[in-house]
Amino acid sequence: MDFRTTVPPLKGMQGLIDYSSSVVMLGSCFTDNIGSRLNDAMFDCCHNPCGTLYNPASIASSLLDILYERPYTEADLVEHAGLWHSFSHHSRFSGDDKAKVLDTINHARDTALKAMSHASVFIVTFGTSWIFRLAEGNAVVANCHKMPPAMFRREMLSSTQTYGLWKKMLRELSARFPRMKVIFTVSPIRHLSDGAHANQLSKAALLEAVDRLTVEFPGQAIYFPAYEIMMDDLRDYRFYASDMLHPSDVAVDYIYDIFRQSFMTASTIADSKICESLHRRLSHRPLNGTAPDPKAIIEEFSSRYPNLAPVFSRHK
Repeated sequence: MDFRTTVPPLKGMQGLIDYSSSVVMLGSCFTDNIGSRLNDAMFDCCHNPCGTLYNPASIASSLLDILYERPYTEADLVEHAGLWHSFSHHSRFSGDDKAKVLDTINHARDTALKAMSHASVFIVTFGTSWIFRLAEGNAVVANCHKMPPAMFRREMLSSTQTYGLWKKMLRELSARFPRMKVIFTVSPIRHLSDGAHANQLSKAALLEAVDRLTVEFPGQAIYFPAYEIMMDDLRDYRFYASDMLHPSDVAVDYIYDIFRQSFMTASTIADSKICESLHRRLSHRPLNGTAPDPKAIIEEFSSRYPNLAPVFSRHK
């Protein structure tokens, strides 16, 4: 008898992710968790080029900025506490040098567009239905940057609003990249600052919207059940970080393993483990302070695994 509920890998999706094309990811910090693991396995993965984004409206807005190559200018920045910020970007883009902030933002946009042009998969992770709008102008912001609360109004997107918005986005993506698959996930990270009940309503609205999208676009949109894996399979606080809100590294590794089994072939998974081994070797710093020779390590792995030499060469 099983004493836990397991969520199995998806069927029929293996082969969507491999080493021949790129993956682009936008969304909540769960995107960073999975994206960093794909990068460690040396996949061509561009994740969160605008920084961490939480709500469907901000993610859609950032995607449109990338697709239409919208140039960010000084008019898009606001100064607060000695730093320049963009309401469309995470605070990791903020800084005291306005020109440098704009350069970093526009470079990240260009990198994301290039990745989109040859991506086989676009992964979107919704974190919350709650949004913040500027009280003056009504624009949705991706990040409030700890500015005075009076500057913003807070509201929750309904499932119908999220569905309608992303229905347009899927049509846009289909027109530009007809072979691209879009994988939706809902972040398992709970936003208890909203209150337990409001968090559940928020997640429910996201889940309903995504379900409607996958039904309407069966050949394009896919749902990966990260939320269900965390809530049903790993429903124990030993799988949470110390804040009791975020999944622990063990939990993310477990979800990532199901993700790999869902979207990669057995051969690609085996190759990814070899690439992870190389990444660990390149990242290792001996106690004596003598750094390893990256070129020598890559040449060693290339001779042992010649089929992966082109992948290794990206990291020289």
